[in-house]
Amino acid sequence: MTAHDTVPMVRCRLDPRDEDPVRALRYVPLDEFGLWRYLMEHRHRRMVTVDEVSIWVAEESARWSSFEGPDNLEPVLRVRFQQVTRDGTPVPVQRFFAAETYPEAQEALLRHYDTPAHFVRATPGYFVPMRAAARDTAATSA
Repeated sequence: MTAHDTVPMVRCRLDPRDEDPVRALRYVPLDEFGLWRYLMEHRHRRMVTVDEVSIWVAEESARWSSFEGPDNLEPVLRVRFQQVTRDGTPVPVQRFFAAETYPEAQEALLRHYDTPAHFVRATPGYFVPMRAAARDTAATSA
């Protein structure tokens, strides 16, 4: 697996404003999580509960790993695109969505921007719960 194929990831939930717990589920890259959590809790007044910290792997990488079956993997899409600022500077954007809520979540994300996003690309992948990630790490280091 390459570094682009794996992303340290936090699976968390926003407070239950929604009746549907699936809509409250979020996947946030670990390196962005502190800032994201601060904004959710202080700017948007939403409580964040961390479920688990593990990794996201691209679908192709998951096929070649020793995770114990598909029941251990949660389908999550990585969405990447470029957003052009008002002065014309392209800014890369990357977000992760549960496959189950992807169409609705992507639409909500794109509504946050004044100008159309360029080069929207979705990459299928999986959030690997820590149990499966630990088994995979142990298997590859043995």
